[in-house]
Amino acid sequence: MAQSSNGIMDSVEINGYRGLASYRLANLANVNLIVGNNNCGKTSILEALGLLVSGGNISVISQIGTSRSENSLPYSSRKYGRMMDFSNIFHGHSFKLGASFDLSANDGERSLAVSLEEFDESTSDAYSEIHDSDESDSDLFAYVMKIVTNNKEEAITFPAREDGIVFLGRSLGLNRNRYPATPTRFLTVDSFDPAKMGEFWNTALEDRREAEIVEDMKILVPSLESMHFLAGRMPSSGILLDLASYGKRVPISTFGDGLRRLLALRLSFIGATNGLLLVDEIDTGLHWTVMQEMWKFVVEIADRNNVQVFATTHSYDCIRGLASLIDSRPDLSSQVSLQKMTPSLKQSVCFTGEQIKIAVGQDIEVR
Repeated sequence: MAQSSNGIMDSVEINGYRGLASYRLANLANVNLIVGNNNCGKTSILEALGLLVSGGNISVISQIGTSRSENSLPYSSRKYGRMMDFSNIFHGHSFKLGASFDLSANDGERSLAVSLEEFDESTSDAYSEIHDSDESDSDLFAYVMKIVTNNKEEAITFPAREDGIVFLGRSLGLNRNRYPATPTRFLTVDSFDPAKMGEFWNTALEDRREAEIVEDMKILVPSLESMHFLAGRMPSSGILLDLASYGKRVPISTFGDGLRRLLALRLSFIGATNGLLLVDEIDTGLHWTVMQEMWKFVVEIADRNNVQVFATTHSYDCIRGLASLIDSRPDLSSQVSLQKMTPSLKQSVCFTGEQIKIAVGQDIEVR
């Protein structure tokens, strides 16, 4: 993770990634809320951040495409191994020679560059894996997709076709990563992942942190006394809550999507400890009356676990909840920022914690 002296990214630059020809975020805090009109690039910023801190891991690009249904059918074959469609990752959906994007944080302290260059079998890592005695294989490939981290001369390279299909090889797999990655979790509206929730709950048990999680979950269920994951069950139906007001343990589904969403958010912090948490539409499934409490636990848990948070929203209630938190807890003001994306500008407009409170108090539109 690109880090400043206080352990967080304080600025990010994105050039040529998806719909972002050139964009910068500055004066970042520990918890950052990104707002703006539909299709202005909020989710793309989260993706770029995850990709930057991944250390050039090709699997992150693949996961991004899958979340957008761009890789709905992963390609594979016995000979070529894993193949994925990466045709949409460059600005303007331009998958052709010379296309590129680059990401950096803290004025180049950490960087990542991805480019399409002319195919050269001698420099393509994956080609050396899939190549055999059939010399005609090279006719399949038009480009090499090159990934360079921190301006190093050594690059990760993959052969690619003109239609955007990138050949990842077999033993390289989707987890190839030559550089240290930052612990990162990306929570989307559709990413309720039962397996991951169970995995993070197990980690909480190993670290003796389950009581801490139960205490945080009391935001929505004040009478909550304990939580229990049933073995062999999906968390959507296999999480039981023990409440003081009930005579028996009840499934989490009894309390609707909001509580499951909050639990997924809380458990995601465990997977992002000392790293990065990215949350698309953070307020989804939560009633406006709990927004102040939701932000309180996000800011406090982020600080406790050394996690930098980037979240998006369309909701003014979500922003109002953040302003209310700052009003009641001015000591948390320096830990938050609101980054407003405006299409006509190449840099987000930053509102500090105090400015968020003032803007909401004066009914100034900041979305």
